Amino acid sequence: MTRYFDASALVKRYVRETGSTTVRRLLATGSAATSRLSDVEVSSAIVRRAREGAFTTDERDLMLAAFQHDVPALAMVELTSEIAADARTLLLRYPLRAGDAVQLASGLYLQRHLARPVPFVAYDRRLVLAARAEGFVVTGARGGPQRDLRKPMRIVEGVGVGNPPAPGDRLPTRAIRRPRTRKRRRPQKG
Repeated sequence: MTRYFDASALVKRYVRETGSTTVRRLLATGSAATSRLSDVEVSSAIVRRAREGAFTTDERDLMLAAFQHDVPALAMVELTSEIAADARTLLLRYPLRAGDAVQLASGLYLQRHLARPVPFVAYDRRLVLAARAEGFVVTGARGGPQRDLRKPMRIVEGVGVGNPPAPGDRLPTRAIRRPRTRKRRRPQKG
């Protein structure tokens, strides 16, 4: 099963914070898709936190390297004019930031092209509310999918970085790049 993974959830794979353990556990199953924008957003979050003193520059560099190592395993939804138009429409409907509107539009695009429901993974409250309003299933880190939305919340749904799309998950368009698989090298005899 392919799940859409917003940058607010992806960053928890690299930065230890509330929800990180759950995200890491969930990363071990399924496959992940995200917007090309996540490449910049996750890197930005890591750099910003290092700048704020949350960790050293060496730790920052290790996190950035780990993220860049994982990027090829993600099915990337490229930013197209169709996704940009959808994001502008979502900005009129919901109190989202531009990046969150692009993330949500990308998830909707993926769901349309897979022609089946795609679980949405996010930790940003406004984005979660908008995703649910658009019909996504978004599971809460605490309290499950039926959590009371009037209370402060953190949201996550399982994704597996490093796993290819599951059988039956056809990624039919140019806007969705299939993850690259890494070939294992066999030791040479001799």
